[in-house]
Amino acid sequence: MKSLLYYSITLSAIFSMSHTVKSQNLFDINTIRKIEINFYDSNWDHLLDSLASITSTTGSGTGRILANVIIDGDLLDSCGVRYKGNSSLDTASNKNPFNIDINYTIPGQSYLGKDKIKLANCYSDPSMIREALTYEIANQYMDCPQASFVTLYINNNCIGIYTNTESIDNEYLDQFYGSSSNPFFKCDPESIQIFNGQNSNLAYHSDSLDYDVFYDRKSAYGLTDLQTLCFNLENNPNTIDQYLDVDRALWFLALSSAFVHNDGYTAFAHNFYIYKMDNGRWSIMLWDVNMSFGGLVFDGDSFGLLNSNDLATQDPFIHESAMTYRPLIAQLLSIPRYKKMYVAHYRTIFDENISNNNYYTRAQFMHNLIDADVQNELYSSYTYADFLSNLTNDYGANFNLRPGLKDLMDNRTIYLNSLPEFQYTQPIISNILNNPIIPNAYDTVNFTCNITNSNYAYLGYRYSSRVVFQKVQLLDDGNSNDGIAGDGTYGAQIILNASDIEYYIYAEDNDISTFSPVRAEYEFYKLAVTPNLVINELSASNATIQSDQDGEFDDWIELYNNTSSSIQLDGYYLSDQNSNPTKWTFPTGTNINPNDYLIIWIDKDTLQSGLHTNFKLSSSGETVYLSDTSGTLVDKTTFGLQTTDITWGRYPNGTGSFTTMVPTFSAANVNWPISVKENIVKSSFNIYPNPATNIVNIEFKNNANEVIYIYNLIGELIYQTIPTDKEVIINVSNWTSGVYIIKTQLGVQKLIVT
Repeated sequence: MKSLLYYSITLSAIFSMSHTVKSQNLFDINTIRKIEINFYDSNWDHLLDSLASITSTTGSGTGRILANVIIDGDLLDSCGVRYKGNSSLDTASNKNPFNIDINYTIPGQSYLGKDKIKLANCYSDPSMIREALTYEIANQYMDCPQASFVTLYINNNCIGIYTNTESIDNEYLDQFYGSSSNPFFKCDPESIQIFNGQNSNLAYHSDSLDYDVFYDRKSAYGLTDLQTLCFNLENNPNTIDQYLDVDRALWFLALSSAFVHNDGYTAFAHNFYIYKMDNGRWSIMLWDVNMSFGGLVFDGDSFGLLNSNDLATQDPFIHESAMTYRPLIAQLLSIPRYKKMYVAHYRTIFDENISNNNYYTRAQFMHNLIDADVQNELYSSYTYADFLSNLTNDYGANFNLRPGLKDLMDNRTIYLNSLPEFQYTQPIISNILNNPIIPNAYDTVNFTCNITNSNYAYLGYRYSSRVVFQKVQLLDDGNSNDGIAGDGTYGAQIILNASDIEYYIYAEDNDISTFSPVRAEYEFYKLAVTPNLVINELSASNATIQSDQDGEFDDWIELYNNTSSSIQLDGYYLSDQNSNPTKWTFPTGTNINPNDYLIIWIDKDTLQSGLHTNFKLSSSGETVYLSDTSGTLVDKTTFGLQTTDITWGRYPNGTGSFTTMVPTFSAANVNWPISVKENIVKSSFNIYPNPATNIVNIEFKNNANEVIYIYNLIGELIYQTIPTDKEVIINVSNWTSGVYIIKTQLGVQKLIVT
């Protein structure tokens, strides 16, 4: 999800560094990565062919063989490799798709945060860019995989250009949904029913075991949950928003139709994922889009093959009446408001990518990026001339027809513009205001906006990115802080809690609707709320920062009171478990003074005097929750792997976002957060001895004349020098014992003086 802020603040950090590095995104579309697979077995091809013949529901087997994998020069040892795919896999081919498990034998091994590499062989796509292009566009409207290009080498032989596609797995689910243990399915049946087939179409089956045939279950359980979803889709469509992320589904269907992606839900009802989120609703995920832009000449409705004109004029409302075999489309579009939302999303995609030819500009960029590598392809199914031509012109005929991208979309533009739904004048939403402009926690806020051509509107809002948007109707009745009735100004009122609010506006008339922002619910506006009480700073790895009253260096959390009044904390709660938010209760008599700090020791030692919790923090990362006496969440923060004596805190103090920073125990967080956490331990210089008593040596790994800065933990610069050699010796015998930060443009490290 993305937020659109009306205000932004630029923070200049004292530890910010500018230096040239490799792209930190494995799926950077602006580069072609080089991946080398060096198999341990000389007969690797035979072994992989044999494993692929032992099919699973994916058609590609489950076993792996070992190989070293080198990505842009970085060696990853003992990875597990297998073929992947179904129709794209051909054991007689020299260019098959691959699935690389980086941590197959070495737990925790990853590359740029990813432990799976999935390489698609641009199957059935003469243009070679359909998949990467479609994912790039889709990422404007929904959380979905990223994709980029790689050149693949096997045992020093160049195989050719592949699409590197982000894996939808537990890591992906954790990133976008905050969990990965709920029911999770790849929607691919054991065998495809070609015409009017049910496949993975979300139809209801009375026997839950039928779902094991039509769906590839990726979780430990969930057949009954999936059956319940399908039952409600069939029998209770008017309340389906309680069980399904309807907005995500509408974006999914609109994008699939706009770019004629039939090889998904439309024609065969497969090639997508669904996951049941912690909020109880299912989310649908786009997958396997290599045959978008008309690459599949079936639509699931016609029995014959489609030609280029059929594909260009494919009805955006196809299967609208197919309740039996395409219930997701039919049921959602049977509800007038959802149909209007579908059209609004469709028109946004059309306006932002198709009618303005943005898709073609991006297609040309990707085409040019891989052009030289495609010329050198040894094993491609298509010629270089086919590659050049298919960007604009059709390739092949009948089942092998692959429409030229530009020819297809030019004709589709003409067709879509001829439809009434693309000619209606949408409502116009403008002048969105809130009063008060900068609200405090628990304030009552009045929202107003101007809307033309509308007979219904609502404000969608929520307090957390993973919960469901609540909806309150916007009225032009003269009684909703909207001014005069019927003047086109609409109003609504909500009572805030302690969290920032994410919101958007929806408006419709009898024929059409619109959103503001137009990419809602994926994008939204954000209203910052000045919080009363916050988690301000924490240490999950405290070695020298501060000891408790018994001299123990335990984990700690610092709260801050942003108000001018004391806050009584009797009966408030702290926890590190979302499922148990009342894990530790503040004792009677606990309060925090105005604009003051309160330290709680997170040490699982409640027998000590003072504030000591019944749980500890994990230095590898977790989430901390602060709740009030009713159990309502007041504040929370999620942190990752922590570095010893570097804290996780808010900047600006009390109101800002969290970042890694130098400790400020029970004091205002200072204006120098550490912006690149990894450089605290991975820099281009060494320091020794550390801890130091009399002298410390700073040794550069390469010759350097970068300025050395040394700061104490309250941000004071206490020493600086420009080295003239690879090694600098500094006398610290008169320095106060404690932690110091050494910083150069080559990195940041921590020094302990004893």
